[in-house]
Amino acid sequence: MKPFLSLCMIVKNEEKVLQRCLDSVYGVVDEIVIVDTGSTDLTKEIALKYTNKVYDFEWTNNFADARNFAQQHATGEWILVLDADEYVERTNLQEMIQQLKQTDDSVEAYDVSIYNFVGAYGERVLQHRHTRIYRNVPYLRYDRAIHEQLRHVSGKYVEAKTGILTIYHTGYMRHVVVEKKKHDRNAQLIEREMEAGESIAFDYFNLGNEHLSKGEVEQALQAFIQAYQHKKDIRLSWVSYCLVQIILCLKYLQRFDDALRVIADVENIYSETADFQFLRGEIYYLQHRYDDALKQLEYLLENKEKYPYTIKTFEYVEYDPHMLLGQIYKHKGNLQKAIYHFSCALSFNRKSYEALYNVLQLLARVHSETEIIQFIESKQLANDLLAISLVARIASALHLENVMKSLVAKLGDDVIQRGFEIKVNILQNAYDDALQKILKSSVADLQTYVRSGGLDSYDLLVLAFKTNQLDVVRLLLHLVSDQKEKEFLLFMLNEHEQAPESMFYLFLLERTIQLKEYELFEQFLALKNRFAPSVHIQIAHLLHRYEFMDVALQLYRSVDNMNDWDAGAFVNVMEALAMKNEIMEAMQYGLLAISFGHHDFRLYKYMIELMSICGMSEERRKIVQQAKQLYPDSEWLLKQRD
Repeated sequence: MKPFLSLCMIVKNEEKVLQRCLDSVYGVVDEIVIVDTGSTDLTKEIALKYTNKVYDFEWTNNFADARNFAQQHATGEWILVLDADEYVERTNLQEMIQQLKQTDDSVEAYDVSIYNFVGAYGERVLQHRHTRIYRNVPYLRYDRAIHEQLRHVSGKYVEAKTGILTIYHTGYMRHVVVEKKKHDRNAQLIEREMEAGESIAFDYFNLGNEHLSKGEVEQALQAFIQAYQHKKDIRLSWVSYCLVQIILCLKYLQRFDDALRVIADVENIYSETADFQFLRGEIYYLQHRYDDALKQLEYLLENKEKYPYTIKTFEYVEYDPHMLLGQIYKHKGNLQKAIYHFSCALSFNRKSYEALYNVLQLLARVHSETEIIQFIESKQLANDLLAISLVARIASALHLENVMKSLVAKLGDDVIQRGFEIKVNILQNAYDDALQKILKSSVADLQTYVRSGGLDSYDLLVLAFKTNQLDVVRLLLHLVSDQKEKEFLLFMLNEHEQAPESMFYLFLLERTIQLKEYELFEQFLALKNRFAPSVHIQIAHLLHRYEFMDVALQLYRSVDNMNDWDAGAFVNVMEALAMKNEIMEAMQYGLLAISFGHHDFRLYKYMIELMSICGMSEERRKIVQQAKQLYPDSEWLLKQRD
């Protein structure tokens, strides 16, 4: 009897993930065809446990060639295409097969949903649709060296229907991308396709994605714009994704007004899509227009049934709005609502470090550590090694010693457990005990401590200076691979004269604050004059964030050249002075900031509120008019009478 559904795969050195993929489909598909393009590990041995249809193919730098070779060996009526770093849910695949069996003869292919797990732990999920199921007929073949597309042999693209299958993809998690050097490979193949010039718009779109994944935002934006300008049809599946990417690039470049204009242009075309509703709220938030953002995000949550579709990620519907609302209410001092929204976000993404950090941080303000431990247990937030390590790292950052102790006891790995025990010693100021454990550890053990999150370079730097054992810093030189971080460590040993990147210095200062090592903070603070004046502003920002308002205010004022001040410096000084009831001086700083060309929304909001308090109606009217010219879509400003 002829097979109904054949799985076709191309693989190379996939021993880490191939079994997971094949386990998810074995016994559900009728045939498995695997094409190996040159594996040197156990990939083929694993494949042969599931099928005898394993074929060698000499790699031609062309994914379509390999896909078509696999199809030649498939005998099923339909073909399912998977990569080794993907998998499916068996019941969902069985439902998809039933859909195929009821398919009209005119249907040639199906698009499926692909969920891409990204980040260090797969904590974010991005989605897209792609044609992965098609009829096994001679006139359907793949085309293009990369991001291959299914076509008729005549050249016409296949019009696929929407299938109910979901594919889960882990190949874009951070360590996989680095390990496989996907960016370098992909960019070369895309350039080949662009030289051919057959699908220039789609090539620009893929090139933009490669630039963006490497952090080359300006180049990515230009590529996405070219892609959109060269599109042949707005209904092509990648076009809406391209528009989202354009908005994200503008957001990263802080071109917020441009981003809002794009959203206004496209939201009516994609009127049932949540992405543009969320992104408007996020940009309001990044502009510090917290009242406008709050209204936009709450509207989305209250009306999510109006937006049943998403383009980039389904997290735009609930997780991301709840996270931003948590931050807004935290900023406003409404802890109850902040905890509610962070908890909602956590319920949608239990791997979210940010959501869990904020929940525990706010709980720690009003609850004992015993109650926090009970909360963690009741919500089952620490049920496996990865989750325990995650919560322990957060407890460490929040200086919750007893929470850490309860979690460390659950760690099954002795070396990982020792790393967290050393961190507990540091939190308890038992530096000599921590030092003895460090000195008894091998370099491999130290690497495990750092990799598992028990310790990091800044913990060990604090330990070294507290115990006056600077040889610990030399140990660190063997652990870090980043050359700039090594230069920072040598700088701290006074063996590197030129000031290193300030990022490392700021992280170290923050760690001394987290550990409440204020004398050490003062010692390290003495190094600030070896950096550019802008670092003084960044340190003041750090102190303001940890609510050391007076010290921050003093440090801001120590920077005489106000060209070195950013908008945040003026905002924080205004806030600190207003809290001290020095309102007139606070307003003087606000006017000074505006005269320096800063247009941060908070400056205008604070000025309007302070002038209202002082009864300065005419001055207030002028500020409101200025603000409305800059932010004409602000509903908060529209409520302010001129």
